[in-house]
Amino acid sequence: MALLARDVHLHMRSVGTWVDWDNTCDGFKAGDPDREVTAIAVGWQSTMAALREAKELGCELFITHEPTFYSHMDDDPEWLETQAARDKAAWLRETGMVVYRCHDVWDRYPGRGVLDAWAAFLGLEPACARNTYHSVHPVPSTTVRELLHRTMRVVEPLGEQDVHLIGEKWRMVSRLGIGTGAITNVREMLRLGADCLLVTNDGINTWREGCWARDMGIPMIVVDHRTAEIPGIRELAAYVGEQFGVPTRRVGEICSYEILASSMRRDEAVRMRRDTLDDLPEVTVPANFALRPMADDERWAYLQVMNRSNMAGEADKAWFERTFTSDPAYDPAHLQLIWKDDQPVAAAGAWHDTLDGEPWGMIHWVGVDLRERGRGLGKAVTAAALAVLRERGYRRAFLGTNAWRLPAIAAYRRLGFEPWPHDPAIPAAGGQELWDRIEHDLEVWRGD
Repeated sequence: MALLARDVHLHMRSVGTWVDWDNTCDGFKAGDPDREVTAIAVGWQSTMAALREAKELGCELFITHEPTFYSHMDDDPEWLETQAARDKAAWLRETGMVVYRCHDVWDRYPGRGVLDAWAAFLGLEPACARNTYHSVHPVPSTTVRELLHRTMRVVEPLGEQDVHLIGEKWRMVSRLGIGTGAITNVREMLRLGADCLLVTNDGINTWREGCWARDMGIPMIVVDHRTAEIPGIRELAAYVGEQFGVPTRRVGEICSYEILASSMRRDEAVRMRRDTLDDLPEVTVPANFALRPMADDERWAYLQVMNRSNMAGEADKAWFERTFTSDPAYDPAHLQLIWKDDQPVAAAGAWHDTLDGEPWGMIHWVGVDLRERGRGLGKAVTAAALAVLRERGYRRAFLGTNAWRLPAIAAYRRLGFEPWPHDPAIPAAGGQELWDRIEHDLEVWRGD
């Protein structure tokens, strides 16, 4: 039985029981609803580029989430009279492409709709509070700066080149409020119990919500409107394919903009050193956790910890080969793991390097599963790696980190590491001036 474009609309009406179908932007925007459909394109917005892409893929129906003719209801005469709107309408008439908008249905579709798909894409725990368009999720207690860094790593594949911050970067937070699209009501998220807000550039005004959030002391992380909704559009495309059994293509751009002014991020590397391994701290592992050297068949465990702490999937077999096994001195026992039942939760490498012709032990790639932070696992696994370095005959050790990783720097200080402002291996690391700034940031972070 042939699929008609109208069948998609009838289906959306049947499942979208929350939509006021007499006052909704959802519905047909161009084309004949009775056109037979053999392939469907799904995109965040029906731009000309996305429409042409759909035509080249042989799609007769384009399902868009956002407007086609530049106003929410696609009926503003001032926009319809622009040259861009007239050209688009003429192209749609010429090609017969059917455009159907699915916005109000998919914004609220349970489990797979825009808000829930965004939370799932971010890897957040189940919501501890929510309303129609917002939810609050527990996150491991962390600085806003680290939360922003983790968010940046997750959204990079969506084309987001920069994530913006409004507010205090060293504030510790544990409840992230999220919304999507133009519906990121910061006061609603705060009422739900959020202490940090992830909003969109279309959902706030910096002069209004930005000023208010600063005065309230509530940090805001800002991403592109499209970035926050692309995970939901991917789910919509999958859903349409499942329901109608015809080829379904995702089309269109991802992030709405490209940054050309500056592509370099400030991710300043610093090193710290411990000039003796004679007075190492005791290795203390919390109850119900187990520390042991990594077995050769447990490389997956080290990678899992890295991808649940420092990375967002980049730690793979090739990364492990470059980092560890390509070295002739590789021994899996040099890598330390802490386990909780059958799951690895912390890792550190008791590694090595040669600096200025002298052998040094090196603490390499320390990570703690974000869900297990605050238990002293990072200190324990690093102390264990230091003990392994001493057993290997090293008399001193160093490590590398980033200037913004204040909790890690503070922990390394407690383990006996000192700043290395004049490290000859990183002459561009900022020297004493950078470390002076780090000390200041540490004071702000601690609340001194």
